[in-house]
Amino acid sequence: MKIKYLGTAAAEGFPAAFCNCAHCLQARKSLHHEWRTRSQALIDGELLVDFPPETYVHTVRFGVDLSAVSALLVTHSHTDHFYAQELVNRGDKFAYGMTNNVLDIYGNDGVYEVFREGTAREIREDVAAGLKFHRVQPFTRFETGGYEIFTLPATHMQAEKALLFCIRRAGKTLLYLNDTGLLSEHCYTYLAEQKICADFVSFDCTLADSDPPHSPRHMGFDENEIVRDKLIACGAAGEETKYCVTHFSHNSVPFRDRIEREAAKRGFLAAHDGAEFEF
Repeated sequence: MKIKYLGTAAAEGFPAAFCNCAHCLQARKSLHHEWRTRSQALIDGELLVDFPPETYVHTVRFGVDLSAVSALLVTHSHTDHFYAQELVNRGDKFAYGMTNNVLDIYGNDGVYEVFREGTAREIREDVAAGLKFHRVQPFTRFETGGYEIFTLPATHMQAEKALLFCIRRAGKTLLYLNDTGLLSEHCYTYLAEQKICADFVSFDCTLADSDPPHSPRHMGFDENEIVRDKLIACGAAGEETKYCVTHFSHNSVPFRDRIEREAAKRGFLAAHDGAEFEF
């Protein structure tokens, strides 16, 4: 299984859109190395996790055939993770020679409302026919495009049930933990019951090594280490499991070399835009 990180920033991006702090100013001088767009990941070129406003930029920047994606998993409805309006361009005169005619979209009730509202004004009937939305809840198992998907509840927002995803195919398992604080104990119990042991864990690291107290809605290195240890304790991770951090706020000073160095101290990999890992 391969994961390609198309974007690795939190909601504001890095450098942040409206920010003139010293770190963002410095990042603008080295965009080829430091630019972090809003978070998105591509699995095996077929399965997409989240759909931020930069999705179009990602297709051009990294040569992604977006029409080849058969399924889209959406963590929650915040705009940096789901920009539904772009989907109105998936067909008709906007797109010819697509690899897949149908895109299956999986998300919670809040994501469905954003999908419905965001596409209602402009979507054409033939485009709508190629978009199949499936509402899913936490602690659900389903199959799509040859993948087995398990959902977990994120610790992120009260207004909707944000999701985390466990993705499994051909004996390989990815645990994708973006936009969440510390996991609830129910998550560890569920992973143990399902006999899930991850080969690769992708961690929300919005806060990196910034000083506590930390927001309960996100994680930093300290929280990542706590979750790692709990995953090992419940059998959901093992000696060969790889861990990678992503989703950085500009407040965490996410210069690429610095983050990679700090992550390595803890035994973690660190993603940057365009980074690809195989496991």
